[in-house]
Amino acid sequence: MAGADVILNRLCNLQGTNFEVTDCQVMEDEIVWKIQHKQDAVYTCSRCGVENYTCHDTKWITLWDVPFGKKNCKWLVKRARILCSCSMNVYVEKLSFRSHQHKLTQRFVDYVEQVLCSKMFTVADVARLFDLDYGTIYKIDHVVLRRLIHELQIPDPINIAVDEKSFKKGHSYVTIVTDCDLKKVIWVSEGNKKLSLDQFFQILGAERCAKIQTVSKDLHTPYAASCAEFIPQAIEVADPFHVVKKLNEAMDECRKELSVGSVLPVGKRKIIFRLNWVLRYKQKNQSEKNMASLAELAKINEPLYFAYLHKEAFYDFFNFKPTEVKQAESFLIQWIVEAFKSKLKALQAFAEYIKRNTKILLNIILTERSSAISEGINRKIQVIKSMAYGYRNLNYFMLKIMQRCGVLGSMWKPANL
Repeated sequence: MAGADVILNRLCNLQGTNFEVTDCQVMEDEIVWKIQHKQDAVYTCSRCGVENYTCHDTKWITLWDVPFGKKNCKWLVKRARILCSCSMNVYVEKLSFRSHQHKLTQRFVDYVEQVLCSKMFTVADVARLFDLDYGTIYKIDHVVLRRLIHELQIPDPINIAVDEKSFKKGHSYVTIVTDCDLKKVIWVSEGNKKLSLDQFFQILGAERCAKIQTVSKDLHTPYAASCAEFIPQAIEVADPFHVVKKLNEAMDECRKELSVGSVLPVGKRKIIFRLNWVLRYKQKNQSEKNMASLAELAKINEPLYFAYLHKEAFYDFFNFKPTEVKQAESFLIQWIVEAFKSKLKALQAFAEYIKRNTKILLNIILTERSSAISEGINRKIQVIKSMAYGYRNLNYFMLKIMQRCGVLGSMWKPANL
C-alpha cells in the first residue's frame, strides 16, 4: 500500500511538499483527489515565508488540475491558516502547487500557457477545451505574454521591414518591425509616428543599429525621419505593394476626374464610373467581359485608356535585375515624361511621387528586397483581429501579434524555471 501512495504522490507532483494523497475517487466524468498534510508537516506563511509548526485552523478548498483524458481532475486540499509571528495576524499557508491568481494547480496553468503559446488555439478554443471560464484563460494568456515580453531579447537584425497596421476604426495604428531573415515580428509599438519607430531603435542600441543593412518600408515620412536619425547607413527600400496601391488610387482618381462633373455625355460618364475595379486589375488577369469594357473605353475616352495602358507599363519596372539599375532609372524617367504629357492631374501627381522617390524605388531593383513579408504578416494580423472580433486592450493586441507572428510563442517555459 505504501508503494501505491508513492505513485499517487508522484502523479500529483507532491514530492518534497508538506502534502500527500489520502484518497482518490474515479467517477464517470471526473477524478477527485483528497490531499492533506503529512503527519510532520510545517506550515509556510504566505505573507512572510516563515515556517510554523502549528496551525490556527484548516479548511477544505477546491483546485482544478490537468484533465486525465476526458475526465476533469479535481483536488480537495486541506489548507491551513497560521497565526504568524510576523504581524500576529492569521494568514493562509503558502501552497507551492497552487496558481497565485486562480483556483487551479500551477502545473495546470503551465499546461494552459503551453497550449496558448503553441499558436494552434485561440483563448476561446482553450476555454472550451478545458471547460474553463473564458476570463480565466484570458488572464492566464495576458500574464504569460507580459512575462515573456519582459524576458524578450530582440535578436540582432540585419534586414528589417517596417509597416503600420490599423488597430480600430479611425486613425489608430500600431508600428510593426519584422526581421526579414527570421520572417518574424520582433517589435510592436503604439502609433505610426516617428517616436513609435524611435522606441525600437533606442531599445536596440547604437551598436546593434549599426549592423542593420536594409530597411524596407512604405514612404511614410515619420518612418523615414527615424531611419535617417538612427540607421543612416541602412539602404532604404520602397515597398512595391504600397507603390502599386498608390498607382491604383491614382487610376481611381483619374476615373472620378473624367466621370464626376466632367463635360462628357451622361451615358459615357456612367460607363467610365462603372470601371472602378476593371482599371485596377492587371491586363493579364482581366476576364473577357472586362476586356470588352476596356475596348469600349478606348473608343469613348482615349485619355483614360492611355492612363490604363501607362499603368500597365509601370509593372515592367519590377522585372529589372540588379545589374540593370541604369536601365531601370532610364525607364522611370521615360515613364514620368509620358505621364506628364497626359492631362490627368492624378496621374501627374503620381509621376511627381515617383520623381521624388526615384532613388528609394531603384533600391528595390538593387537589393531585390521588399516588405512583402510585412504584408503577409499584416494578413495574419487581420485574421487575429477577426478571430477575436477586435481587441479593446491595445497592449494585449500588440502582445498577441508578438505571440502569433513573432518570437514570443517559441520562448515559452514554465514560470518557475
